[in-house]
Amino acid sequence: MYKVFLVEDEIVVREGIRNSIQWDQTQYVLSGEAADGEMALSIMKDIKPDILVTDIKTPFMDGLTLSRIIKKILPWVKIIIISGHDEFKYAREAISIGVEEYLLKPVSASDLMASLDKVTRIIEQEKANLTSLENLKKQVHSHSDILRDRWLCDLVTGIVKSEDAIEKANEMNIDLIAHNYLIEIIALKTSAETSSELITVRLKINALLESHPDVICFSRSRETIILILRNISHEPLEETAYTLGQAIKYEVERTTSCVVSIGIGSVVERIGGISQSFADAEQSLKYVARTGQKLIIGIKDLDSFSEIDFLRLDGDPIAERMRYARRVDIDDIITHYIELIGDQTIQSTMFSYYLLGDLIIAASKIIQELGGEIQDVIPSLSQKAKLAEIGGSKEMFCNEGRMILEKVIEFRESRVTGKYHSMIQKAKTYIDNHFADQDISLHSVASEVSVSPNHFSTIFSQKTGETFIEYLTHVRISRSKHLLLTTKMRSADIAYESGFGDPHYFSFIFKKNTGRTPRDFRSARDQKI
Repeated sequence: MYKVFLVEDEIVVREGIRNSIQWDQTQYVLSGEAADGEMALSIMKDIKPDILVTDIKTPFMDGLTLSRIIKKILPWVKIIIISGHDEFKYAREAISIGVEEYLLKPVSASDLMASLDKVTRIIEQEKANLTSLENLKKQVHSHSDILRDRWLCDLVTGIVKSEDAIEKANEMNIDLIAHNYLIEIIALKTSAETSSELITVRLKINALLESHPDVICFSRSRETIILILRNISHEPLEETAYTLGQAIKYEVERTTSCVVSIGIGSVVERIGGISQSFADAEQSLKYVARTGQKLIIGIKDLDSFSEIDFLRLDGDPIAERMRYARRVDIDDIITHYIELIGDQTIQSTMFSYYLLGDLIIAASKIIQELGGEIQDVIPSLSQKAKLAEIGGSKEMFCNEGRMILEKVIEFRESRVTGKYHSMIQKAKTYIDNHFADQDISLHSVASEVSVSPNHFSTIFSQKTGETFIEYLTHVRISRSKHLLLTTKMRSADIAYESGFGDPHYFSFIFKKNTGRTPRDFRSARDQKI
């Protein structure tokens, strides 16, 4: 499925496009919409669509400006512009930006579907080109490429003297001069069966970097790619690093079987400091490896995990996994246990007791290391009869195992007092209190917690397991459900009360998230009564 995002300030046109296409009968899903370019940019950074359909004239940020920014930060997005202006200057600017389609209003459903299908063919052709034999041959390093990569490795590890760096870089056609620098290390992991994908991954990363001439990219090994970010445009380097990191991780993991971890170093002002930024990026990446998760972490983020860092790493697999598990990982852990228990009754019963003990010991160890007692955190585990019941039933084991994991994660989170835990709690509180404000956005919440939008987006999704937009939508849908069940308010009024500026869009999102329209949801309540 291809995710389509719609930007149109005229509500009638927006409704027409939304309702004239039977999205569930196509290969497209309408993943979001906005009435202006500025709000669209904030949402698109979070949901990362495949195709943008935008009006050329929208408030706060017009469609051409939005397209120009999107082509830089989300370069895989294909763009269809719809316009009431047939002047050549608009079409010429759209072409210069790289817009794929330019449609004049009024636009029928069949016109839009034809354009969507056309850009989809472009996407598929690009995928085919990336894996073509010709491109793979081009990617084979020449002797000069190998020498370049080796020299850059020497540069970031501090072997090259600063006074020799610029001269040697010029000889190799590398522009090294900048205001400051930052190192970003990309670690790729793939199975032996799919190791050939690493070349495709490198091609994808090269394509993503085409709009970033200020980034020097080279390979340290087949599975490690290093970026030297140079500040030549006065944009904050850390913000660029998180933007690139999110784009690379998203694009590589959705189109290949490779998983991506990224370590981000510190910003340094001199060429001689590049090795320090590299060491910081390596330290961040080592931390990522210890968590067992594939994350994007910067050196400044490590402070926020200090409460977890002191935990002993004693090699107990379940304890190790429990230390860093998120709520979204619980199902995987339980599934792993169920596979170990197997189907045979006698074996299941005996092994269930053993695994239950393993789980309780691991939970107790972590809770004690964080200053708690397991009988206080999970009182039910002190009841022997209860333990016997849990160990004797696979279903009970699943339910109670899930409860143990949830309690441990909840307790661990309550003891983690790092700045990002506080930041996320503050952000959630702000969203919970302001979800009805139709202008609330990734940028406004990031500003509230005093970090950049892309840094906040990265930390929020990694720590909570859901994006900012998903959390905001969840809060708004929960509020609308409450109002539908407890009041006689009109659906339109509930939409506005819940933060949706358009009642029809509210109905669309409500059905998308619950499977029922607001009217059907309320009717089901009335039938129960």
